[in-house]
Amino acid sequence: MAEPLQLSAFEKWRQRLGPELSRTAQRFPIPVVLIVIATILFLIEVNTSPEIEGDILAKSVVTLAFSTLFAVACQLMVETGVLSKLLSWILAGIGLLVFGATLFFDSMAIGEPFMWAPILVLFTSVAPALKPRANSSHSQQDFFWWINHRSIVAACIAGLAFLLILLGMVIIERSVAVLFNIGVDRLIYGYLLTLAGVLFAPIYWLAMIPEVTQFDKGELEQPDPLSRAVGFLGLYIFTPFLCLYSLILMAYAAQILVLQTYPEGTVGWMVVGFICVAGLNHLLLYPGFMRAKPMVARYLRYWPFLAIIPLIMLVIAIQIRVSHYGLTPERILLIAGAVWTIAIIALGVFNKLDIRLLPGLAALILLPISFGPFNIEMWAMRDQLSRFEQNYATWQDQQSDEAAQGLRSASNYLLNSAEGRQALTQTLTVKGMDVEGEITREQLTALLGVPDIAPTYRDNEFVLLAQKEPVDLSGDFIFYGRGELPCCEKEVGPYEFKLDDRELVITRDNEPFATHDLTPWVNQQNMSVTTLREPMIEIQADGRTLLLLVYHATFELKPDEVRKPARLDYYVLEKKGNGAN
Repeated sequence: MAEPLQLSAFEKWRQRLGPELSRTAQRFPIPVVLIVIATILFLIEVNTSPEIEGDILAKSVVTLAFSTLFAVACQLMVETGVLSKLLSWILAGIGLLVFGATLFFDSMAIGEPFMWAPILVLFTSVAPALKPRANSSHSQQDFFWWINHRSIVAACIAGLAFLLILLGMVIIERSVAVLFNIGVDRLIYGYLLTLAGVLFAPIYWLAMIPEVTQFDKGELEQPDPLSRAVGFLGLYIFTPFLCLYSLILMAYAAQILVLQTYPEGTVGWMVVGFICVAGLNHLLLYPGFMRAKPMVARYLRYWPFLAIIPLIMLVIAIQIRVSHYGLTPERILLIAGAVWTIAIIALGVFNKLDIRLLPGLAALILLPISFGPFNIEMWAMRDQLSRFEQNYATWQDQQSDEAAQGLRSASNYLLNSAEGRQALTQTLTVKGMDVEGEITREQLTALLGVPDIAPTYRDNEFVLLAQKEPVDLSGDFIFYGRGELPCCEKEVGPYEFKLDDRELVITRDNEPFATHDLTPWVNQQNMSVTTLREPMIEIQADGRTLLLLVYHATFELKPDEVRKPARLDYYVLEKKGNGAN
């Protein structure tokens, strides 16, 4: 009788891991490797807090997360025959380089790196259904719905499992601390929860993504209880809500016609949100067992007609806002949403809506406005710079209120970013104006002769300034610690601080010490940049000299330019030889 084969140590280890994990690693080798590397870097970031400039570890983890999702999409395209395995590996490597470049070379000219998140989620959802599986378009849509339904349910279960693990870990950590006075918070929160959330939850999700060969169209005709629950949610919750909301929007349109007014700016996001929820509901009601219901069939056929009037309002609202105030990143996203909405509604009206287009078209629209020369930041800046030049020319000819308002609006937008200030400085220099250093609101007001170059597009503006240069503290000082106002760390050493409007109220050993007016210090700051001009606050009272070294400060700017500190993050020092101990 032959002796049983001796398993190697590696094979024994793999058997202990279980067949599911082994199959997942074989099916998704690149995503699993990327998840493991991301977990290691995340553990280093959380537990060692290395002094690495530019958040290299954090950017690396985000890059790996984006690359993992893209590699999953590539693998799903391999399984459906869209890509070869070699080509998918090459694309995964290129994706890693592209995601890393957009994150590490963080530049307005490149684009918005965190827009990769929605783009990749949308692309991954449609990736398995990019190649026809049969002659019928309906069979392709059935497969798209089935694999996304399974994958989303798996992701929800993974998220719920992590929350349960989190709750259990918190209970264990508190119990050990209370009963035995042993601190295991570093172990639990720094290591175990990281492993559960960053390593095991994503790998579990990968393990639960169904394979192409498991597709059974019968599941859409004879659903399981979960699919029935999802259908119930769409039919009896979302459908009545959407019908009611469409009536509200149409009633608002009727009010506009009667009163001869313009639609509010918020109506744009209301309509886009309405169409997004309607598209989601379309997906919930798509399976055959739901479409077999006459009510569902009628709703799926006619809901696009309910959106025609709101869509007209959307277009009018966007046109008004853009013509009056120019483009901003938010308005460009709203325009993108309007383009997506028009396409979806048009296809729905003609009964040609393919459910794969709901995420696929959104991803195709988001990509060019997120990266490259027409990304939302660059496009908005060019438009505002053009508005600035047009209104400046008008202001030179006739100093009208409309031209002044246009100059204010464009200037305020451009002054809010370093790239905008640089472009504005170059434009003013070309026009023969002498700009000293970095352009400020005060300087711009003096150069243009336009009063009140101050934020007018919102009630309050909060500006965060930081101290980035070393401060010379010659002499001997007592260092008490760090304080933060208006909340959190009010007591520092023997002192207690309170922020009262523009005054700093200080007590020492529960006795009144000083009330210091912060207005002169606030007025020294340049609100058009991101660094503190004067980080030091000196307070002399009761024979003592107190120094507050401000590290971060947030200022509230109201339209009347009354500035006041909204938040202070500072270090407290006291001169020796004046009673400090």
